[in-house]
Amino acid sequence: MKILNFIIPALFGLVGIFAFAPFSIKFLIFISYGYLIRLLISNNNGVFWKVFCWGLGHWGLGMSWIIVSVYYYGETTIAMSSIIYFLLVVILTLIFTSPLLILKSALSFTKINNNFLSVLFISSIFAISELSRYFFLNGVPWLIPGNIFLDTISQNIYPIFGVTAASFFIYFICALFIVYSNNKISYISAAILIISLLPFSPADEIKDGIKVSIVQPASDPFLKYEDNYYLKIEDNLNKLIDTVSKDSELVVLPEAELPYSQNSIRFMDFLKNTEISEKIILGVWKYDDAKLYNAIYSARHNEVYKKIHLVPFGEYIPFIEGLRGIINFFDLPMSNVSHGSQLQENIRILDNIPISSPICFDIAFPNTVRKMNKSSFLMINVSNDTWFGNSIGPYHHLSIARVRSIENNRYTIRATNDGISAIISNKGTIVTLLEKGKSGILEGYVKLIENSTFYSRNGHLFFIILSFIIVLIPFLKIIWKKLLRS
Repeated sequence: MKILNFIIPALFGLVGIFAFAPFSIKFLIFISYGYLIRLLISNNNGVFWKVFCWGLGHWGLGMSWIIVSVYYYGETTIAMSSIIYFLLVVILTLIFTSPLLILKSALSFTKINNNFLSVLFISSIFAISELSRYFFLNGVPWLIPGNIFLDTISQNIYPIFGVTAASFFIYFICALFIVYSNNKISYISAAILIISLLPFSPADEIKDGIKVSIVQPASDPFLKYEDNYYLKIEDNLNKLIDTVSKDSELVVLPEAELPYSQNSIRFMDFLKNTEISEKIILGVWKYDDAKLYNAIYSARHNEVYKKIHLVPFGEYIPFIEGLRGIINFFDLPMSNVSHGSQLQENIRILDNIPISSPICFDIAFPNTVRKMNKSSFLMINVSNDTWFGNSIGPYHHLSIARVRSIENNRYTIRATNDGISAIISNKGTIVTLLEKGKSGILEGYVKLIENSTFYSRNGHLFFIILSFIIVLIPFLKIIWKKLLRS
C-alpha cells in the first residue's frame, strides 16, 4: 500500500505529458498540476518524496527522447544510457520541481487568510519557478505548460503576453479549483477550463508571397562524421536541390548538414557546384578564433548567425574532461561547441531582407526569439531533430516553433534533417509539412510581415513583475509588522 503513495504521484506527473503534442489531450495538464498543487499545500506525510515522484514521472516521460540520443547514437549499452537518462531526470526534478516545496512554508509564513489571494500567490510561485527553466542548467525551457494552448481559443494570449502568461493562466485555474474545492467557485474554474480549451483554427489562405523550398535530406547524423560519408551527403543534397522548383526564391537546408566547416575549401566548392547557391541559406559549422560554432549561413550576403543556446550533453559537455571517453556519444565532433554572442545582428536574405534565425534549441527561448524579431520580417528555424529518433521530441519542438510564430506575428520556415520540416503561418497554423523520416523537398509560400505584436515589443515582463509583486507584498507586510512590534 505504501508504494502506491509514490506510484500515484509519478502517474499524475506523467499524465500531464499527454497534454503536449503529439497526444494533445490538453485537459490533462490541469489534472497533473492540480494534483501537484494539492500535494504542495496539504499536510500529508512524505510530501517531499511524493513531489519528487511527481517530478520523476513528468520529466521522465517528457524528456524520454534523451535515452534515444544516448543509446542509438552513443553506441553504448542500454544499461549505461538508462543510468545517464535517470540521473538527468533526477537533476531536472531536484532543480525545477522540488523547489516548489517552499510553497507550504511560504503560505504559512505570510498567513494569507483570503482564498483568492492564496490562489494568486500559488500561481505566482509557479510562474517564478517556471522562469528558472530559462536560466538554470544553461536553460531547459521544455514542457512549458502554456504551450498546450495551441489550436485553442487561449492561444490568443501568446501575441499579447506570451507563453508565460498562458502558463500563469493554467496555474491560476488549477489553484482556483484546489483552493475552492468545496465551494461553488470550483464549478466556475471548471467552466473557465472548458472555455479555455475551445478549438480555434485561424484561416490562412496564402495566394501570393515568397516561394520557398525546404530540403529534408534524412541522412544519418552519426554516420556523417565517418570517413568519406560526406560524399554521400553531398550527392544526396545535390539530387534534392536539382528537384527544387525554378521559381523558388529561397532554398533552406537544415542545421549543420555538411560535416565540414563553412571555412573549408570543401564547403566553398559545394556552393560553387550548386547553380542556385545565392538562393541557399543553411546550417553550418563555423570556426572563428579557434572556436567551433553552430551557425546559419546566408550565401547571398555571406552573413552568419551563431547559435546562442546550446544543448547540454549534445553540443557541449558539462565537466567535459571527466566525461569525454566514457562513451562515444561524448566524443562526437559537435560536442565541444561555443556559445554565440547575445548581441548579434540579424542576417539577410533576398534583397537585404533581415530575418530572425533561431537554430534548433534557440527556438525554445522566447525572449531570445523576441529580440531577434524586433527587426525581422520572417523566421527561419533550422534544426537537426534526428537525434530525437522516433520519440515525442520532434513534436514538442514543432509546437514550440508554432508558439514563437504566434508570439511574434512571423511566418516560420522550419528546416530539419529528417523531419518535421514545416512552413508555419504567423497565426501558428501549419501551412504544409514533411513528416518525420522522409527525404524530399517541401515547397510553399511565406509572407514578409513587419507589424509586431504587443508581446514582441514588450516581452513577458508584465506577468513576471506581477508575479514577484504578488509574492513579495505578503512577505513585506509580515516583516513590516514584526519591525513595528520590535
